[in-house]
Amino acid sequence: MIVKTYKTTGDSSTDILSGTGYNYFKTLAAGRNSVVITDHNLFSLYPDAFENQNYILINEGEEHKNMTTVEQIIEKLIEFKIDRKSLIVGFGGGLVCDITGFVANVYMRGTSFGFVATTLLAQIDAAIGGKNGVNFGKFKNYVGTIAQPEFVICDTSVFKTLDEEDFMSGLGEVIKYSLISEGNLFDYLKANLKYVLKRDTDVLNQVVRRCIEIKTEIVEQDPNDKGLRHILNFGHSIGHSIEIIDGLPHGIAVMKGILASMDLSVKSGYSEPELRTQIKEIAAMAGFNTEYSLDSRHFELLANDKKKNGEFINFVFLLNIGEPLVVKVKIKDIVEGLG
Repeated sequence: MIVKTYKTTGDSSTDILSGTGYNYFKTLAAGRNSVVITDHNLFSLYPDAFENQNYILINEGEEHKNMTTVEQIIEKLIEFKIDRKSLIVGFGGGLVCDITGFVANVYMRGTSFGFVATTLLAQIDAAIGGKNGVNFGKFKNYVGTIAQPEFVICDTSVFKTLDEEDFMSGLGEVIKYSLISEGNLFDYLKANLKYVLKRDTDVLNQVVRRCIEIKTEIVEQDPNDKGLRHILNFGHSIGHSIEIIDGLPHGIAVMKGILASMDLSVKSGYSEPELRTQIKEIAAMAGFNTEYSLDSRHFELLANDKKKNGEFINFVFLLNIGEPLVVKVKIKDIVEGLG
């Protein structure tokens, strides 16, 4: 079932499908020379997905999200005689989707691709919106492209095989969506958090679909990340530095970044302390460690964030639930406010 078809530029559109099994990508790939990119863990967990398929296995872990892995994949694509009429499918979480989208966009100057998103984080965020990329040294997603997939398959049954850390990483992004969006997602989360944590399929389907709606509405209005889409970075500028320095999963680091952003938001007069308390409470209820610690290493990465413009960076504050505000802030003011 197609939950959402979003359009960006020209005739480009992406179908996001929920209520279909992960193997549905084979129907979408029928009649085309195709290849599936996945990691060793998923290859073991879902062997039926790769029967009678060309596939490329990559290693798990952020340390492998780099140009070396990209080159290895391209060598395999050449072996499989993949061309511009072929289809490249990323079967995995955010890392697999990021690399697959990037490779597909640079290989032969652009090859069609789609995703089978296998984590909560990928289904609501990484696989949607067309941002693809790899890390460069210690800088996250420093080399990348914006290109839209043909399709994203979101099968929530795969959450049963997610480890707790991966699930919590996705939940961090869910909470972010609930904070930056109008509507009742924040209230729904608070009322149903115990079912979310139990991975109740019906509740998670509702959460995933609402997050998809929020992100696609934003992406349709700002496909190339020039304005409105900046609000999706709430908690990310600081969160990315925590992710890299402290070695935390993306969404867990973003949750800490959100809490740090709220501290700065209160100090800067953009938010009331009560709002910060409210956010800290739902984070704690969800099982997140609400403490964070920043030092010179974090601020060094912040100063080199890809979103910076000279000595400034577009920083997302939160006036209230559903009221994000992007402000051009001096990086040194962020350091002084949180250091």
